[in-house]
Amino acid sequence: MNKEAKYKVVLIEPSEIVATGIAEIVNRNPEFSVVQTLSNPTYYNANNNDIDIIIVNPTVIDYNERLDIRSYFGGTNSALVALAHSNYEENVLRQYDDCIGIYDNTARIIQKLKSAMEENSQNPKSDLNELSTRERDILKAVAKGKTNKEIADEFNISIYTVISHRRNISQKLGINSIPGLTVYAIMNKLVDMSDFS
Repeated sequence: MNKEAKYKVVLIEPSEIVATGIAEIVNRNPEFSVVQTLSNPTYYNANNNDIDIIIVNPTVIDYNERLDIRSYFGGTNSALVALAHSNYEENVLRQYDDCIGIYDNTARIIQKLKSAMEENSQNPKSDLNELSTRERDILKAVAKGKTNKEIADEFNISIYTVISHRRNISQKLGINSIPGLTVYAIMNKLVDMSDFS
């Protein structure tokens, strides 16, 4: 490990061969040091605030019921870099600050890590910011268990408008179930656990 490294990196990759190779490439650059390699993101300590970059293989995240990627890592301010072995949907990769391809060379990997740091500092990502004020209100109502009709009545809009908002929310967040949307709303403090008493 580089003791003089400027930036600390956590690598989350289930393949030991791939993880070892990426860590070796990153550690060769004096600006970066892989301080931890994990096979599963659940082992990541979300309270570790001194991590600059998290490199993660997107296959280890469940995107069917996922929170947005930053919430998954405890709302981290670290730059997030996808380590892509194959093609992923745009809405998955859009959450990351950059994407390393499995066939990228050393220079390209380092350039992408620097780019991710810059992107993250200039444009912090949050799926929540992509939702309009009305979509956030609808999401809160859905999380509280209200039906489409109840939401339509509350906001004085048609049921079709509610359905349209819900479809847009699901597309933006990549969450297609009510329990998933509820967990997302709780994790992003749109609703409180006391709302369910």
